[in-house]
Order: sequence, then structure tokens, then C-alpha cells
Amino acid sequence: MERNLRYAALGVLAAAILAVVKVQFLTPTLWEADGYYHIRVADLIRTTGPLKSFHWARYSFFADRFADKDFLYHVLLVPFTMVQDLVLGGKLAACFTAALFIIVFWLVLKKYSHPALVPLFLAALLLSDHFLYALSRPRSMVAAMALMVLGIHFLIRRKLPWIFALAFLYGLEHITAPLMVFFAVAIELVRHFEDGPEGGFSWRPVAASAGGLLAGILLHPNFPNNILFTKLNLFLVPYYAAKGGVLELGAEFFPISTRDLLLGYPLLFPAILFMIAALMVRPVKAGFPAKAFFVCSAPFFLGMFLSQRYAVHGYPLYLLWMGAHFSAWDREDVRGMGRAARLLALGGLGAAVLAAGFLTAGQIRRRALMESFVNGHYERVAGWFRRNVPPGEVIFHANWSDSQYFIGLNPQNDYFVTLDPIYMYAWDPGLYQLYRDAAHGRTADPYQILKDVFRVRYGYAGKNFFGNLIAQVRADPRFQVMAEDPLGVIFKLK
Repeated sequence: MERNLRYAALGVLAAAILAVVKVQFLTPTLWEADGYYHIRVADLIRTTGPLKSFHWARYSFFADRFADKDFLYHVLLVPFTMVQDLVLGGKLAACFTAALFIIVFWLVLKKYSHPALVPLFLAALLLSDHFLYALSRPRSMVAAMALMVLGIHFLIRRKLPWIFALAFLYGLEHITAPLMVFFAVAIELVRHFEDGPEGGFSWRPVAASAGGLLAGILLHPNFPNNILFTKLNLFLVPYYAAKGGVLELGAEFFPISTRDLLLGYPLLFPAILFMIAALMVRPVKAGFPAKAFFVCSAPFFLGMFLSQRYAVHGYPLYLLWMGAHFSAWDREDVRGMGRAARLLALGGLGAAVLAAGFLTAGQIRRRALMESFVNGHYERVAGWFRRNVPPGEVIFHANWSDSQYFIGLNPQNDYFVTLDPIYMYAWDPGLYQLYRDAAHGRTADPYQILKDVFRVRYGYAGKNFFGNLIAQVRADPRFQVMAEDPLGVIFKLK
């Protein structure tokens, strides 16, 4: 029986990896915008070594105090830049990191879950189009989640050398690395209230995680600039996101709607409701690992109502928590539910999994169509710039996030800011405000601002948010529309 369960888990593991590859190639483009930037930076590292400056984001800290906050991820991507087509290289890299994360999740899941539950919770990982979409993006967050899951595992086991090493790698890989210290404190606080061999608070895991994080900060190739970027991302971005009205942040910083939460994570709330009902029928005391996963996942559960990115980070931890919790049940606990309750639970589980599978497949196909449409547009715009704009010129882009596409696809030109508007706002708040006013058509003479202040001759504006600027461009004979499609306009200053 146990051997059959292992084979079932391996089958689901293989199917999950094949699924992320299949999803990756539902669209010929990369998923989302940031991957174009990441694969280009990896290619630059391959040819020039670690970057010390980044002139492609001309009006930001990238130009004069650059720090590669995703350095280790970019190093990981370097082998994939040897493919002649960097878009294909980015897609292969996304497949690799997604598969790596799934394998790490499986390895940790089977340590804390009953063998009968491993295939179920491994399948549940991909029965979420919101999470599957996140896995498909060539972004450092996917590798960071693998480090996060491994880090929590070794914190539960108190493996100090591994804790230090993972915190060190995490510090070089992603801006959320300080979470390792939080996890260490949270898990040790849980341990403090435990009886028996698991009980007793220790500062050693906290010190190991803090020491690894500090080593990663100090040994980062862009030290001490990386400290500035940590401050900007961990403190100022959340502050301005909560304050509102200052920065135009990416969609992932906005709260997830109830509809998107229920449809994007169709098994999450039914599983929580089932857990509550099961505890009412047959109370079972959770073991220490289940408690540890719960306290690590709880902040993400609360945080996703403020920013949907926390839903992605937290989802694998919710599944690990549930798997560990249900594994505390023994055969007598299951029998104690009664035959009718068991049949109802199995029937409901089967129906929920099937419904989630159909829902996820449909949602991810719709996302793929949208990605192909939007990202294909940006690939064509970048191609026009590459063919028509002299190298070295700065190009105006009305949406700050357009530059991720353009840097990746047309590195012969420079742009304003990339990855996050905080890098320009903190660098020069007045210049950032002028940039946003011009982009939204709130200035009387955008030609003068673009020509004399930003010194550009070419620009791009999307039709989704920047219709006022496009109207000004059309009405002013000093501008010339060079190319246009249903999504945006390329223009030139005469």
C-alpha cells in the first residue's frame, strides 16, 4: 500500500512538472513583463560580469547607485541566455524554476504529511490559476518560495548550518529574505509552548538565520547600495502602497478581490471549512510542524487582503499546514467520523478537485490568450524601436512598467525607470511627478517637457491609461505618430 502511494505521488509530481511546461508554452511570449528584464540582465551578467551600474533606467537610482536585488536569480538564469532567442531562454528558465519549486515542495510535503495525503496536496498546488500564473513567470519570487519552504523545514528541524546557508542564499536572491528571521522567531515561539522534546525556545536558529542574512547583505556584489534598495522595497513601497495617491504601483500590490480569491484559489476555502467541520466532529491536537507552518502562513493569509502578492507566497504554506494537520489523524480518528461522514467527505473532495481542475484549466487558457495579445504587442513595439531609433537615445514610456519589456527586447536604448516607480520617486520626487503629469496629459505643453527636461525624441503611450497624452500628441503638429495599433501609439518629436 505504501509503495503504491509513493508511486502515486511520483506520478502526480511528474504530471505537475509537465503541466507547468504545458502552461508555459500556451503562449509564444513570456508571461508578464518582468521576465524580459530578468533574462536580459542575466545575459548582461554572462557577458560583462556582475553589474555595477544600469544606465537603461536613466532617471532612477539604477543609473548611479545600482543594486541587483535579484542577483542570485540572474546568475541562475545565465545558462538559459546561451539560447539564441532570449524569449525562449526565459521560457525555459521559467520551466526550470517552476519545476525546482515543485520538487522542493514535494520533498518537504512528504516529510510532514501522511503518504496518502501527499498526492492530493501536491495536485492542489497547481489547482489554482492565480498560483499557476505566478509559477509561469520568469521571476525571482519562484526561486525565493523554494528557499522559503526549505528554510521553514530546516527551522523546524533546527539544522543550524542549513539555516545559515539558506538565509545567505535567500539574501542574495530576493528582497523578502528578512522573512527567514521572522520565521525563526515565530517557530521558536511556538516551540516555547510545546511540551516534551519539541519544547523550549532557543536563540540559535534566530542567530543562524540573521547571520546568514547579514552575510548575504555584506557579500552582495553591490554592497552597500543593496541596503538602500532593501530600505526602498521593504519599507517605503509598503508605506506608499498603504498611503495611496503617491506611486502608481503594479497590480500585484492591490488587494485581491473576493471573486479572484475564490476563483483563483478554488480549493483553499473549502479545505479550511472542511478542516473546521472535521475538528468539530473529531477534535485532533495538531502536532508541532502543523503549528509551525500555521504561524508562518498566517501573516500571508492576512496580508493578501492588502496585496495579492501575499496570496502567492502563502499558498504553498497553507497546503503544508493542512497536510501536516490532517496527518495528525490516525485510523481511529477517521473511523470515528462515521461511515456517512467519510463517504460525504470523499465525495465532496472528489467533486472539489474535479471542479477546481476544470476551473483552473479554463482560467489559465484565458490568461494565456491575454498574455499573447498584450506581450506580443510590446514585442512589436520594442522591435520598431530597435529598427528605427538610434542607439543610446532615451525613449519616453508613459507607463513606468513598459520599460521591463523594452530593456529586455531593445537594450540599445535607455528608458526612465524600471521594476518599481519608487526608484525614480525616491531619487527625485519632483522629476517623478513631472513624468507622471506628462504621461497622463496633465501638462499644458508635453512637447517642451519631453524635449527640454527629459531630452527624448521618441516615445510610447498605451491606450489603456494614457488617452489624454495621446490626444495631446495628435493635436500638436510638433509630434508625429510613427506607428499605432489597438493597444498603443509610438510617436516622435519633430
